[in-house]
Amino acid sequence: MKKIYSIPFIVAIAAIMMFGQGQGDFFGIKTAFGYGGGGSKTIVLNAPNSWAVISPSTKLSAFNYTSADITSILAYNATTKAFEVPSASDLLDPINAFYIYPNKGTSVSLDYDTFSPGITSKNLSSGWNLVGTNSDGKAIDEFSTIQSSVSTLYVPGTLNGNKDTTGTSFGTNANRDLDKTSWPTTQLNPYDGYWIYATGATTYEKILN
Repeated sequence: MKKIYSIPFIVAIAAIMMFGQGQGDFFGIKTAFGYGGGGSKTIVLNAPNSWAVISPSTKLSAFNYTSADITSILAYNATTKAFEVPSASDLLDPINAFYIYPNKGTSVSLDYDTFSPGITSKNLSSGWNLVGTNSDGKAIDEFSTIQSSVSTLYVPGTLNGNKDTTGTSFGTNANRDLDKTSWPTTQLNPYDGYWIYATGATTYEKILN
C-alpha cells in the first residue's frame, strides 16, 4: 500500500514514546470538551497493548477516557506526513479518525452533541489521509463528495477490530488497497477509521446525522 505499511506502525510506535495525552484532567479522567450533550456511547478497547483505530460516529460534546489506561492517542497530519497528538476539537469530529493505544482492557465514552451543525468538513492533502464517516453505508456513498479526488481506499480491518464497535467483517477487502471498483461492496462503519489516497488537495464534507 505504497507508504502506508510503515507509516501507521513504525511512526506511531515511536510517537507513543514522545507524546502525552488529554485535553482536560479530572482525577485521571481525560476529557476533550465540545458544546452540548445528547446521549453517549461506550466503546470497549478489547486488545490491550495493541493499537486500535477509532472514530466518533457523530459530533461529540466530550471524548472521555481514563488517562492511566491509555498510553497514546494519535492523529495523522497528511500535510506533514506525520502522526501528532490531536487537538481537543479534532477528537470531537466524526470525519476524523485516530490511533489509540490502551495499556489494559479499558473503554472510552463518547458524549453526543445536541447542538451539532448541519455539515462538517475536513481538508485533505495529496497522498494518504486518515478519515472516518458518520453513518453505516457503502464506501461509494460515504465518500460521494470526494470520489473524483480519491483513487484508493485502505481498510485497516485488524486495527478497527481491536474494539467492540467495529462493523461487519470486511473479509478480503480488509488490509489491502481497494480501487473504486470495490467501493460499491465495501461497507463502512461510523466507529471505524479508513485510509484514503487523495490525488490532489480536496475537501471532504459530510452532513451530520
